[in-house]
Parts: sequence; C-alpha cells; structure tokens
Amino acid sequence: MNILLIGGSYLLAALRKKGNTVIHCNHYPNSDLQLTHPVVWNRLASLLEARGFIPDACLYADDGNLPLLLDPQHLPCPTIFYSIDTYCNPWHVPYARSFDHIFVAQKDFLQLFTDENPEWLPLFCLENNIPQDFPERDLAVSFVGTLEHKNNPGRKPFLQKFNEYTPLVMRSGNYIPIFQRSRIVLNQTAFGEINFRCFEAMALGAALLMEKCANGMDELFHPGIDILPVFTRNDAAEAARIARIFLNHPAALERIAASGRELVLARHTDFVRAGAITDTATKLALEQAHLPRLNAMEKYEAYARTAFGMLAAELNAEQMKDYRDFFFAAATGKRYRPANGPYII
Repeated sequence: MNILLIGGSYLLAALRKKGNTVIHCNHYPNSDLQLTHPVVWNRLASLLEARGFIPDACLYADDGNLPLLLDPQHLPCPTIFYSIDTYCNPWHVPYARSFDHIFVAQKDFLQLFTDENPEWLPLFCLENNIPQDFPERDLAVSFVGTLEHKNNPGRKPFLQKFNEYTPLVMRSGNYIPIFQRSRIVLNQTAFGEINFRCFEAMALGAALLMEKCANGMDELFHPGIDILPVFTRNDAAEAARIARIFLNHPAALERIAASGRELVLARHTDFVRAGAITDTATKLALEQAHLPRLNAMEKYEAYARTAFGMLAAELNAEQMKDYRDFFFAAATGKRYRPANGPYII
C-alpha cells in the first residue's frame, strides 16, 4: 500500500519492510516531508501530489507532540490513529474520533474510545536495534530513562533509594549499550503504563524487573516466567530484595531473561505491529471505511475542534502563547497568523 505516516517514525522501517511505500511527515528535518507547522489536508495533499504520491491509507502515530494535521476528517482514504500516551494527552480522545480506526497502546484507556470500537495494540521493540551478539553482562541492575521526569517526581527518589539497597547503574539517553550488558533492567513508569522500556530490555536479553501495574500487563507477561516477580510501585526495598534474590540465583535469572527475550522477539516487535496495522489498513480500504466519515463531515469536524479547544486550554505557559492562540483559532474556526510563523488557518 501507499501509506502516509504522520508523527512518530518508530514504525517506518517495519512498514516499509512489509512491502509498503511510505512517506513520513513530521517537523523534523530528516522526515521525508518536513512540516514546519500544522497543515490542512488540501495543503498536505498538494505536497504529496508534487511527489507523485497518493495515499491508500494514513497512519497518525502518536509521538508526544502537538497535532500536525488540522482536519483529519477530510482525508479521502482510510485513516488510523495510534494513541500511546493517552494518559498525558487527553486531546487524543476527541481527535482520534476523526479517524476511521483507533489503536490504543495502554489497555486501560480503551474505554475512553468505546464508541469507535478501538483496538488494543501494545508497544514493542525495534528489530533493527537488537544486536545478534551480546557483550559480557557485567552490569547487575540498570535503569535508562529520564531521571527527573516532570510528570513523575517519584522516579528519582525511588531510583536513589533502590541504589542504597542494591547498586544501580542510572543513565539517560541510548539504552542499547547499557541494556545489552545488564543482567536486570529496572523499570519505573510515569502512570503505570506498559512502556517501550519493557520490550526493549527483554529483547536485549536482560531480565525485566517491573512494578505492579495494569494496562494489560498480566496478559502480556508472566511474572516469574518471562519477567521477574513484580514489586509494589515505588517500593525500593521490595524491588531491591527481588533483584538480590535472582542475582544470587543466576540460573533462574538467566532462564527468565531467555524466556522474556524469546517472547518479545516472537510477539512484540515493530515488524509484528506493522503487520497488524497493514492488515487493518487493507481491511479498511476494502470496506471503504472512510466513506461514512466523508458523508458526515460536520460531526467529525466537531471532534477535531474539541481536541484543539482542549489543547488551547492546556497550553497556559507564556512561551506557549502562539500555540495556544493558534489552537484556539483552530477550535473556533477563526483566522490567526502567529507573530513568529508564516502560516494562517
């Protein structure tokens, strides 16, 4: 298929590996088509036509940023929205309703989209990031992630307390060099979500030490079999105790790590997820699922405007004033030219 990918690039390679022709749009300079500001479909269509590209389907992949497409209800092809961080981006709920199909990464948030028959699509690891050979596992326990997370003030104190009980390597940035040397990877989440770190750690051969959480964890993993026994959220003493037990029983630790790696590589890679998305896009195209949306444009436009109104209300920092005014205009159908931008809606 010809797939228009907007937002995150994490499925780009896998979608192409599945045989699709994909154009990726984002605000980053290395995107196939750089969008320096949000656009309406007519503008985006003209940019695509100049490249000889007519999409058979569109995937909007959540990348944690503000929306780049102002009128998804206008796309003349099947559309899919993939919401990952629904818990900190509530505007996803009305915005996604302007699409023909919704995937949700965090299972507990499916109920917010029930009218649209959403589908649970958990996160994954990137196959291209998995080396064939691993160095010696000379790190006992590690954590790689944002150490002082604005939405998660409990993270750093938890990690520091864990380190008092059991030595912990703490880093930000590239996880691969650390995880592939680690016997155990510690995970602490922002909102009890099943995040990328779970799958990345397991794919790189480390045993995952995870807190108790929902969002389908019991359906994805089996504590004591493919991940280590889980600990109570932010209970550093309990987490460190579990780590010490298994560090002192290396055969059991290695067995769990191997089982976890096998599970993730079989069921939870970007290639597996790209297959599910391509299958869904093909099905939507065969059913011409976009026609009911095109025949009820005002209804779907109202969903998008509601999302922009929510964004305008949330962007209250002074440095976000242009964005706030822009999305307020998008929500109310007015024209607006920001002081620092050339675009008008």
